[in-house]
Amino acid sequence: MHYFNYNLSYLNQKEAETILIRTIMNHPPLLEATPLDSVFTISNLMKEGKVGSIIIIDQSTEPVGIITERDIVRRVISDGKDPTITKAIDIMSKPLITVEEDAHLYDVAKKMVKHKIRRLPVVNDNNTLVGIVTVTDIIKYFHEKNKDDNYLAKAMIRYGKYWEE
Repeated sequence: MHYFNYNLSYLNQKEAETILIRTIMNHPPLLEATPLDSVFTISNLMKEGKVGSIIIIDQSTEPVGIITERDIVRRVISDGKDPTITKAIDIMSKPLITVEEDAHLYDVAKKMVKHKIRRLPVVNDNNTLVGIVTVTDIIKYFHEKNKDDNYLAKAMIRYGKYWEE
């Protein structure tokens, strides 16, 4: 069994070293907000868009931060701040960690683990936002590629709720 697990990991790593992130990322339109938007406005955008994060862009449309549902809970609600007057710039995670669209899936996954993040904005050579990739996107990709692999399917079944709606 140990041998099988090692080979499965090795094959997935080899495959991940060849897959470009732009093939599995979420493409525009993406939800964006400005640093001066209120957390109330941002949370409503997230609710309406059924997403867990919003990219914050500056006047030149470059991504400068990200706000997640977790940020809102930890930096606004639990601190007793008023979401109608608290601005994105006050709670957004910055500096924004991004990845270029020609990065390989393996490198993206390593970056996510290194920085302990679940969502990674994807930019082009001009630092323009072109997409976002999430841990769920990566799990979906490997699920689709390996759904006939009984071992992997059983290991991933607990994540099914994240993409079956």
